[in-house]
Amino acid sequence: MDAFVYGTLTDPDRVSRVVSAFEFVGDATLDGLRRVEGQYPTLAPGGTVSGRILRTPE
Repeated sequence: MDAFVYGTLTDPDRVSRVVSAFEFVGDATLDGLRRVEGQYPTLAPGGTVSGRILRTPE
């Protein structure tokens, strides 16, 4: 499965705490959403978000 990840999930050490097998297959930009900072980063309408494409069999 491929998933768009941003923030702390672009860090391999953080990802390895969530899934056991993965690879990053490229950088990505998500159009139409923007990051909202807070206790838990979220996405809200408007803007763009930079991240990566994470590939995992899990």
